[in-house]
Amino acid sequence: MISPAASLLRRVKREAVRRPRAVAARTMGVDRVFKAWDLGDDTFVLQDGIAKHLGEHSSVLLIEKGDLVRGARGHLMTVTSGNHAVAAMPLLSGAFWDLAHIPPHRRGQVLTEKIVCANIVEGRIEISQREVPFQTVEGADVWLRSLGLGLDSVVFTERSDAAIDHFRRLGQEWRVKPLAWTREGMDLAIAAARKRIASSIRYYHSSRGVHFLTYPEFHAFAERAKTDFPAFVRDLRELVGVPEGNEFSYVRQPKYRGHHEIEFFGLPRGLGVERIVPLLERIVEGIVLLRTDAQAAARQISEVDTLFKSLLARPQLADSSRTDFTESLYMHLTGEIYAVAGQGSAPAFDDRRIALPGATYEGGVPHFHPGTDERSRVLLSSIRWLMNKDERIEYANVYELRGDSAAGDEETGARATPDDGTREIVYKTDRMPLPVSLIEKRLAHHDKGYGSYLLARAEAFRALGVNLCEYRFLRRTGTAVRKALYFYLRTRCEGTSADDIPVAFFQKSGEFGGSDAGEDPQVALALAALMGDAAAQNLALKKYDPCTGDCRFGVGKEIYRFGYDLKAMRLMPLAVSFCSLRGTLGWPDLSRTEENLSALFDFYMGAYATALFELHRNHPSVSLEEAGKRFFDGFEHRSRAMEWTFTTSREQFENFNPDIGARFGFRRRWLFALWALERQVRRLGALRADFKAKLAALEAGASACGPESNGKPE
Repeated sequence: MISPAASLLRRVKREAVRRPRAVAARTMGVDRVFKAWDLGDDTFVLQDGIAKHLGEHSSVLLIEKGDLVRGARGHLMTVTSGNHAVAAMPLLSGAFWDLAHIPPHRRGQVLTEKIVCANIVEGRIEISQREVPFQTVEGADVWLRSLGLGLDSVVFTERSDAAIDHFRRLGQEWRVKPLAWTREGMDLAIAAARKRIASSIRYYHSSRGVHFLTYPEFHAFAERAKTDFPAFVRDLRELVGVPEGNEFSYVRQPKYRGHHEIEFFGLPRGLGVERIVPLLERIVEGIVLLRTDAQAAARQISEVDTLFKSLLARPQLADSSRTDFTESLYMHLTGEIYAVAGQGSAPAFDDRRIALPGATYEGGVPHFHPGTDERSRVLLSSIRWLMNKDERIEYANVYELRGDSAAGDEETGARATPDDGTREIVYKTDRMPLPVSLIEKRLAHHDKGYGSYLLARAEAFRALGVNLCEYRFLRRTGTAVRKALYFYLRTRCEGTSADDIPVAFFQKSGEFGGSDAGEDPQVALALAALMGDAAAQNLALKKYDPCTGDCRFGVGKEIYRFGYDLKAMRLMPLAVSFCSLRGTLGWPDLSRTEENLSALFDFYMGAYATALFELHRNHPSVSLEEAGKRFFDGFEHRSRAMEWTFTTSREQFENFNPDIGARFGFRRRWLFALWALERQVRRLGALRADFKAKLAALEAGASACGPESNGKPE
């Protein structure tokens, strides 16, 4: 099947008027011939035979003609098998017909700020913004689509704030290339970025246009001096020779933020030009002047190879099989290294969600994108009944939460099928200043009444005072599905799990507003109190996972919300909520005996003590004893609040008996939970003492095992 990019070039050659002569140019040691076609006001400059190279990341330039010749109309597009300079330099110098009249002193500015660079990858045009104003990039996108390319045929490789905000407002965030967050995804992206310029050296081409030369590739190049000396010389000339029309060699030609057209990956910025490049230039000079033979060149390049390896910022960057190598190279290729410099790699991985095709809204009416599946269509249409009369959707984006297919279902832990993955929809209407986020998941069971069982648990405990999300039931039918599929929507909890709270949230403000004054103990204490609040709710829910034998506490399902606290005069943890029902009413023994109650409390208090102990290890600004006191204060507060709600409406709670089928055992489980809640409050004194003892035992165990043992004996 012909690709969109190939189809566009065929159409140009079929419908446009070809200019009478061709232009020959020798670039990067290769003779290339360029031909031009005019289609209305637009011009296409194509390297002869480019159709055979479209699968090799062919380079594309997109320019408004008015930026090349004052008063000119239309756009210009070039396509070549070399890098972007292969077409840019002859174009700006005036060698390509009458398309550009740029004085030499302005060519660098035009190249940097006016020309949009792109590549043809898997038949699509992938645009990178680099330093070009986004308005110019947006204009190039609009023009390409006016030529007949679909939304899914033009992709944006850089996740700049301007690009994401623009496409998010169009419901087209899926057109911004997502970041990988698994090793497999990064490996695939790195493999797709491999590209040759002209010689046999393989580089990794970044979204900013930099060709990164890794140590393994450099080592392979150095070894060719022993096995294929003519090929080695061609490689060496590509690195340090000055191409026709260029002022610098590729290893010296400025490209992006201190990088060069060819950059030595893994070296601190500037070190390659300072230490490696002069040695390579000396070798090629000796070969040209016949002072260096093949044997001497092999010896000299071997010494450079050893030097390159010794200068790497981390030894792991010499081994392409290492995770450090993969993650670091991937961040350089995507440009994320510039966005998160100094913060490590974790912030770059895109919140682990990927945008999907959806719809663009005009006047509240959806215009669905190519590739939008039935599930997304139902999800988009379902938000209509959540809105008010005369309220209109301005935009909506649909996401797949990555990793769910491996993790399984949130409610039962069942393994997921491809249609089970969690989706999220983020939408904004003309009556809301902020967008709303909803999570959609497929029901774990097809049993009749399971959806009602899910909703009954959610609404019963919400009424009792547990901070659960709002849940809504969905059904999807249509020609694409054989039988009805059942889903539910829930609101996204505002905040973050305990493990993902930014370290800066715990810090005191320094003299100049920075976080350089250490950890503020009042934040850790407030978080401990909220964790106790969450533990009381977890115990009321009777969360228990029979597969793992745990109570699902401290595993990321408690979401903590921070906000400005007037009393503390700083950002503080203010509230906690639950984003999952999994395991609710799961305690296996429903007998109302003292033995069962004692076993239940012992089990849950042990789990809560372990969770708080881990929090204290990460935030030791207060003693474990003080953290434990604040934890149980929060536990007691929430326990009493729920018990008060229950006792003031006892009859309604005890008579709650939804028609959802006896096989789910809701009625018996619910009454047991209410019975245990009352005893939870009656035993608060004993529970506090037991919790304190469990914390002390954990602390003593950690001291006995040493500081690195996590409290576990070896």
